[in-house]
Amino acid sequence: MKEAVVALDIGGTYIKGALLSKEGNFLYKQSFETIASLTKEEHKDHMINMLKVLIENLPSDYKLIGFASGSPGMADKDTVHIGGAENIPGLYGIKFSDVGDFFNIPSRHENDANLATLGEFVYGDEENKNYNGIMAVTLGTGIGGGFILDGRLYIGSHGGAGEIGHVCVVPNGLNCNCGSRGCIEQYASAAGFVNSAKQKIHKGIKKTALTFTILEEGKAKIIFDYAKKDDELALDVIRECGYYLGISISQAINFLDLDLVLIGGGLCKDFDMLIPHIKSAIYDYTLRIPARDIAIKSASLGNDAGLLGCAALFFYNEN
Repeated sequence: MKEAVVALDIGGTYIKGALLSKEGNFLYKQSFETIASLTKEEHKDHMINMLKVLIENLPSDYKLIGFASGSPGMADKDTVHIGGAENIPGLYGIKFSDVGDFFNIPSRHENDANLATLGEFVYGDEENKNYNGIMAVTLGTGIGGGFILDGRLYIGSHGGAGEIGHVCVVPNGLNCNCGSRGCIEQYASAAGFVNSAKQKIHKGIKKTALTFTILEEGKAKIIFDYAKKDDELALDVIRECGYYLGISISQAINFLDLDLVLIGGGLCKDFDMLIPHIKSAIYDYTLRIPARDIAIKSASLGNDAGLLGCAALFFYNEN
């Protein structure tokens, strides 16, 4: 009988659920609402109910071998969430393996950006496996990241490796939800793009057809739409935010001598507009040899990367 994994990818707005095969095929997929106000026990019950829906759709020729989940923040080796999901506070203290135990199946949990990284490595572009040092960066509501080093997912001592969103790019800059200041997440996330545009509109330095109302309705995507019309302010926002992002990526390249950076997430839909500015900063702030050789590519799996990473937790043999 063929094997399948049931997976949950927990995000700030939606929880993506799926049944996946070893080959990375989706046997069933469904999205659920994230209810950030739930308590720890209510979140656990919510996850159990979601798994019931998913498991009901398991094809008869498959057997379920495990439950894999991903979420913002970190979990310890016992799959207890130990912090870092400020937008979903009720996750703190959840033991994800309790959900698997309810169905009498083993559980594995990992940070959502780490899972997206693993998913891209195992099920994405086959060429990715030719690289020794890989970083994946996810651009969206926040900024996340993960590392594959010598074919293995590297998570660090607390599961927090790859948290590029909290690399400081502006000393004493904007306050961040993590408690620090000047983090790249405040400058190059979706909210960072919008805030930058609003500041520039307020200062009136660049010509623009953008207004506060348009930004509230269209969010970060509208900035890219206006940039395609050669709007001066929109182009300047993309240049500045992309450059800041490149500065943060350059730090990881210098530390780990990476040879591939994958960029994904919602803002990556306009990758071609961002990449020149990211590369410009990498050239300015990275050691010459890594800067010369680094490959920077758009991630290939889109919103499915995290779920596929869940499958890889059970099906990928790092040896």
